Amino acid sequence: MKNFKKRAWSLVFVFTLLMGLVVPSASANSVEPIQYLALGDSLAAGMTPEKGISSGYADLTAKYLKEQGLLAAYSKEFAIPGYTTQNVLGDLTAKSELREAVKQANLITISAGANDLLKIAKADPENNILILDPDAAKLTLQTLAKNYMTILQTIKELNPNAAVYILGYYFPFPYLSDEQKPQLIELTKTLNQTIQLATAKDATFVPLYDTFGDDTKKYLPNPENIHPNEEGYKLMSDALIETMAKSKTKANDLPKGHWAEKELNLLLANKALHLDEKGNIYPEWAITRAEVAAILYNSIPMTKSIPANPGYKDVPETHPAYMAVAKLTEAGIFTKSESFNPNAPLTRAQLAKVIATAFQLKSDGPVPFYKDITASYWGTPYINAITKNKIMLGYTNGKFGVNDSTTRAQFAVVLARVQANTANK
Repeated sequence: MKNFKKRAWSLVFVFTLLMGLVVPSASANSVEPIQYLALGDSLAAGMTPEKGISSGYADLTAKYLKEQGLLAAYSKEFAIPGYTTQNVLGDLTAKSELREAVKQANLITISAGANDLLKIAKADPENNILILDPDAAKLTLQTLAKNYMTILQTIKELNPNAAVYILGYYFPFPYLSDEQKPQLIELTKTLNQTIQLATAKDATFVPLYDTFGDDTKKYLPNPENIHPNEEGYKLMSDALIETMAKSKTKANDLPKGHWAEKELNLLLANKALHLDEKGNIYPEWAITRAEVAAILYNSIPMTKSIPANPGYKDVPETHPAYMAVAKLTEAGIFTKSESFNPNAPLTRAQLAKVIATAFQLKSDGPVPFYKDITASYWGTPYINAITKNKIMLGYTNGKFGVNDSTTRAQFAVVLARVQANTANK
C-alpha cells in the first residue's frame, strides 16, 4: 500500500509539472493543449527490431499526454528511418509543410546523430566488429554539432516559444566483440556528450545511456538490429516525460542572464548538482572536493571495474562519493594521501590539476606569467595546460589565485569549456 501511494504521488507530481509545459490561455481556468511534433531518425519513427514501424517513444509519449488530457495534436510524419542531422536540417530548410508544422508546435522532440556515425562505419561480420576510422569519427562529430546548432537556430526562428527536447542514445552494439565494446561504449558516450553540448543553449537534453546501461541485450533482442523492443521504447518515453517535467525546475537564486546560467542548469539537468529545500543552487558557494569527484566520475568515460580502496581515512566505503573518489584516484586525477578532505573547497590550483589530468590537456610551451606561481611550483604544469587551452585564465591583478576556492558557477563553466574543447578536437 505504501509503494502504491508513493507511485500515485509520483504520477501526480509529474502531471502537475507537465502542466507547466502548456501555454496559459486568456481564461484563467483553461490551458492551451500540447501540439507535439516528433522529428529525427528511426527511433522517432518507431522502428522495431524486426524492421517494422510501430509505437516508438514518441507515440508512447503522445499517448501519455493524451491520457492526461494535455494533447491536442501529434505528428511523427517527418521522422524518417536512416535520417542524419544533415537530413533533419535539410528538411527544415526545404520543406514548407515541415516549417509550418514547427510554427504550430509547442513541443518538439528530436532524435538524430547516430546515423551520422553509422554511415561512415563498416560492419565486419566475420570478426564481429565495427570498422570506424577515428579521424573520420571526430570530423563527423564536429559536423553533427554544427548541424544541431543550425537546426535549433532554425526552429527558434520559426517558433521561439516551442519547448525542444533532444533524445540521447543508448548503447546499440551489445552483440559485437567484447574486445571492441569498451571502445564503442566510449564512442556512444562521446556522441551523447557532443549532442548535449551542442544543444544546451536552445534545447533540453534527455539522457538515456545510464537508463539502459552497458548491456542492452534485454532491450535489443535482435542481434542483427539496433532498434529497441517495446520495453526499450517505454524506457525512452519515461525518460522523456520525466525530463519534460523536471526541466521546468529552476534555481531560485539563478537569475536569467547569470554568467553561468546555462552551465549550472546543465549540471542540474544531469543531476550533477541539486537544489536544496529552498530551491537554491548557490552559484557563489565553494564547490567541495567530493562534489567535484562525483561530477567528474559521471562526466568522463571510465571502466566499471571495482577500484582498490585508496585508503583515505576520511572517505570510507560507506561515503556517498567513495566510488568516484576511488576511481579518480586510481586514474591519477586525485593524488593519494592520508586524507582526501571531501568537504574542503577545491582550490583553483587543484581544479587546474584535476581538469588537466582528467581531460589529458597538454602543457607544451613557456610557462604563463602569473605572480603567484613559479616554474618549480607543483601546480605550474597543470596551470600551464589549462591556460594554453583557454579553459581557465588568471585575474586582472596578474595572479592565478592558486589558493582561492572554486565556486560552483566557476566549476560549471570550466567543465563546459573543457568538454567543448574535447568534443571539437
